[in-house]
Amino acid sequence: MSASTPTPIFGCATIGYNFTTKESVEELLSIVKNTGIKRLDTAGRYPPSSPGDSERLLGEAGANDLGFQIDTKIMVFTTTAGSLSAENIASSVQRSLERLRLQQLNTLYCHMPDPETPLLEQAKAMNDQYEQGHFKQLGVSNFSVPMIKEFLDICTEHNFVKPSVYQGEYNLLCREHEQELIPFLRANGCTPLGAGFLTGRLTAGIVDNTRFAADNPMSKACKAAYDKPQMHDMIKKLEELLTGSEISMPEAALRWLFYHSMLRGQDSVLLGASKTQQIETNMRQIAKGPLPDAIAVSLGNLWAGVEGGVP
Repeated sequence: MSASTPTPIFGCATIGYNFTTKESVEELLSIVKNTGIKRLDTAGRYPPSSPGDSERLLGEAGANDLGFQIDTKIMVFTTTAGSLSAENIASSVQRSLERLRLQQLNTLYCHMPDPETPLLEQAKAMNDQYEQGHFKQLGVSNFSVPMIKEFLDICTEHNFVKPSVYQGEYNLLCREHEQELIPFLRANGCTPLGAGFLTGRLTAGIVDNTRFAADNPMSKACKAAYDKPQMHDMIKKLEELLTGSEISMPEAALRWLFYHSMLRGQDSVLLGASKTQQIETNMRQIAKGPLPDAIAVSLGNLWAGVEGGVP
């Protein structure tokens, strides 16, 4: 891929759930590395069914020794209240470093907003970890624009490290961030990281062995985001648009995000996988380059049908 396209990052939320042994994670990381991906994204909360196992298995499999840059997120509680207290930030970072067998993280994220802890305490606690050399860059995830603005103002006033990466849901049918958030991030030196892809399996009622399956720990959150009438309608329209093109929905969604969205060379896209072959397939599809013009235009127009009814 060229310098003008986003950088792929491998999302490790399924490590500890689909990949549960050191050996399976070693195999996965070998495949990920062979595709050219150099950065991993995990969290203290991953996987939700056994928090911490993703980090632990990455550490046991020697992800750092393989040359990967590793990002993680502060451990969040079920309600998120108090998760960004100074005490929890300090303990979460220490546990993450120990499990990952690292001295320093690449990016440390605030995973979710904490409505209980004052933003000043959150910003100071993250700055304390930065000054101790525990991470290279600060990120935030799922914060609103007013919250990010206040966070940045606090960092400026107190000379704290500022967030330089934002991770959130952004894909072909989740484009509300184009109106306010992405322009705001650009203006404030913060790079967006897009995530969330389409398979159409929920709309078709085929959910076994997917993140929408009842026994998947991510099912509730995924259904809340995508199990909506307007989303199902757009998936059906997407299927119609792609009929006869030999381009699948996942491929169309990936190629749109890499070549036709608002993301650029300094930005990133999170790629996940529940099976090793998925990451190889995804990278092959991305390597095909931009979509045919007619399809790209039609896909771009799909957003008008779901705007206002997105996660």
